[in-house]
Amino acid sequence: MQEDILTTKKKRMSLLGKKKVINPTLFNDRLASIKAVFKAAHENASNLHAEMESEIAKKESQIAALQEDIKTIGVTKQEAETFMSNIEKLI
Repeated sequence: MQEDILTTKKKRMSLLGKKKVINPTLFNDRLASIKAVFKAAHENASNLHAEMESEIAKKESQIAALQEDIKTIGVTKQEAETFMSNIEKLI
C-alpha cells in the first residue's frame, strides 16, 4: 500500500516538473485561420467599397441629367415668359 502511495506521489511530481511541449503547427494553423478571416473581411470591404463607388457614379450621372433638365426647363420658361409678354402687348 505504501509503495502505491510513493508511486502515485512520484507520478504527480514528475507530471508537475515536466514542461508542456507546445506544437508550433497548432499556432500556424490558428494563425492561418485568423488570416483567412481577415482576408475574407478585407475582400468583403473591398467589394462593398467598389459597389459604393459605382453607386456614387450612378447618382452623379443622374444629378448631371437632372441639372441639364433644369437648364432646359429654365430656357423654356424664359421663352414662355417672353412669349406671354409679347402676347400681352398685342392684347
